Amino acid sequence: MKIRDAVPADAAAACQVLRRSIVELCVADHHNDPAILERWLANKTPEIVTSWIARPDNSVLVAVEGAAILGVGSVRDPGEITLNYVSPDARFRGVSRALLRALEARAIERGNNQCTLLSTETARHFYHSNGYAEDGPPQGKFGTSSSYPMSKQLAAIRLEQVTEQLPAGFETLRVEALAEGYKLVERLAVDWASGATRFDRAGEALFAAYRGGDLAAVGGLTIDPAIPGALRMRRFYVRNEFRRSGVGRRLAAALLDRAAEEDRQVMVNAAPGSEAFWQSLGFAADERDGHTHMLQRAESSVCG
Repeated sequence: MKIRDAVPADAAAACQVLRRSIVELCVADHHNDPAILERWLANKTPEIVTSWIARPDNSVLVAVEGAAILGVGSVRDPGEITLNYVSPDARFRGVSRALLRALEARAIERGNNQCTLLSTETARHFYHSNGYAEDGPPQGKFGTSSSYPMSKQLAAIRLEQVTEQLPAGFETLRVEALAEGYKLVERLAVDWASGATRFDRAGEALFAAYRGGDLAAVGGLTIDPAIPGALRMRRFYVRNEFRRSGVGRRLAAALLDRAAEEDRQVMVNAAPGSEAFWQSLGFAADERDGHTHMLQRAESSVCG
């Protein structure tokens, strides 16, 4: 399962997930009352979903597996979660929880320290178990007797430099990377244990990124083996559930700030599919000497 931003081509399938989830899974709220269902489903059309996707102040996320959309979530820039629905075919697989974490992460990326939402009766226990507290009486949205206002304080992204030992939670990160076919985290563990690479030479650094108490990502800089004076981004991995949440960008920015302090070039061997991420940080394609992209030192200028 992967969570990504929705695109207009997703609208019809996303709409179908929303409608099926409401009709089949939210019976405790609508009680099969045709009037409630009509009001609830009125704005769940492909055209309206397309407009939600296009709104610049709104993020619509989809949980996908192959070409299938398993769940749909949405959060507005002020931190209000407006959608979190899962297909009846994908219940009890952690889809809603993964979507919720991605929505909260997007809210943090937009500068929020709190998320708010209206919970159905069906989802009330789910939100309680994920740290949400009720903020008032039910609002009776769509004519239901539920729609509970809830909120949650969000955990910020925290960075720590790794010096003495690999961070707590590293084993989970290592296992997830291997399951995705990435061996770089395993290599990090092996080289750390042997002392071959400890990110302890001048200019080098290894950072761990946390969301709340969870280890979300690791990444480091080492001396480039081919280009004198340059550094190379190494062992950079973000756990799947924390991607597109600002964690990777925050981690990369911290490492690039470290390189900028010494006015060093930085290289990266971008994994397939990550090229756009690195290019958004200022890297340009430069395939040689074992790397794919290069971030040039900023040219200095003198005015006067």
